[in-house]
Amino acid sequence: MRNTETQESANYSDSEESEDSFLEEETVPVKEQAMRKIEFALADINEQLKKNLKQLVLRTSNNKSDFFLRYSTRMKKKLDRDLHCLHQVYDLLENDKKSTKRELFYEHKSIYEVQRNLDSSIKSICELLDESRSNLNILSCGRGILRGAITFLVKDVGVIDARVQEVLITDALLHSELISEANFILVVEKDTTFQKLIDENFQQMFPRGILVTSKGYPDIATRNVIKMLSDKKKFPIYGLFDADPHGIEIYLTYKYGAIKESAEGRGAFVPSIQWIGLFPTDYNRFIIDRTQCLKLKRTDIVKVENLVPRSIQLGESIVTRELDWMVQHSFKMELEAINMCGPEYMSRYLIAPRVTPSNLQAEKHLSFTSGFEQEFQFSETPAYMENTNVDGCNDTDDEDDESLDDTDIDSDTLRMMEELIDNDSD
Repeated sequence: MRNTETQESANYSDSEESEDSFLEEETVPVKEQAMRKIEFALADINEQLKKNLKQLVLRTSNNKSDFFLRYSTRMKKKLDRDLHCLHQVYDLLENDKKSTKRELFYEHKSIYEVQRNLDSSIKSICELLDESRSNLNILSCGRGILRGAITFLVKDVGVIDARVQEVLITDALLHSELISEANFILVVEKDTTFQKLIDENFQQMFPRGILVTSKGYPDIATRNVIKMLSDKKKFPIYGLFDADPHGIEIYLTYKYGAIKESAEGRGAFVPSIQWIGLFPTDYNRFIIDRTQCLKLKRTDIVKVENLVPRSIQLGESIVTRELDWMVQHSFKMELEAINMCGPEYMSRYLIAPRVTPSNLQAEKHLSFTSGFEQEFQFSETPAYMENTNVDGCNDTDDEDDESLDDTDIDSDTLRMMEELIDNDSD
């Protein structure tokens, strides 16, 4: 993603190859590629500074088709910050060191002034060098957290046991040794859902589960760590998000990356993640109070209009179908709608039936009928997504009230509520 503070372009008028072009990338290690580019950029910008040019260009070769950063005379501070960042990155690569963004900031606090200025420079440098942040040895302290059946052995830190504490997700976890008997990872959209599940004994119900949240839109560190766990341990990854356009967009970001992914976050996505809810059509499967249905806003409609073509292009037929249903019925729901159904309802009746049964270690805590389990088995087109038909719940006239009559409640749902009442009475 190009930085808005700079006037940048990816093209010159011609694109002839330069003698300064580097060797084919596959023949040169990433570290050496990046260091060569930095050496060229610093030498080239020094020559430009000697000429007192009105506009300066930070580039990694004389190949005029390569990406570059352009600076006007009014952007001296931005240039100064980017050059300092380049020097810091070169030092990390040359000495095989790793450093967090916060540490880099404090090395030149007087230059960067505030953290967001360094963040901006890192994005620009990643684009300039065409490398991800991790390839430049820059670590990030993400906002994500995890809890569950996994222990990390982190160099210079020691043992971090997620069974007994919430673990802050950072890039340092990418280089750790893992000890885990987990059978699945559940990614939830929001911290409130994460804390609610922990408070309602998620670890006791799923002793071989790992719970993760990025507290909203997924940061790069969280996506990278989930991907690493999936690659190394082959954990099934499940995702639980709000039944609204933003929740669905977050799911697609986890699975495919951002629509306009920067070089900084390249490769930070989890192709194996499976969306297990909350689906808009879940309104027809659970006893959800109509007050939990929120009318779609104009901004929601616009986001849906952008998401539908993307879901079609990606082959996400379930996403396309759910978005269409949402628009037809003109309402959305948050995960809190399920929490309102009763204590531990989300874990027992939404999560447990929708993760692979062989991965569950909660049999002694959960009691499902075979028919209910079979209904929630995943296939390309899950059974519970077929022939869904329900009136919108944002209207308030008497005729619509009839759609919530007991006759519309299926037998499986009644069994769920009876079981929940029995368990609560204990």
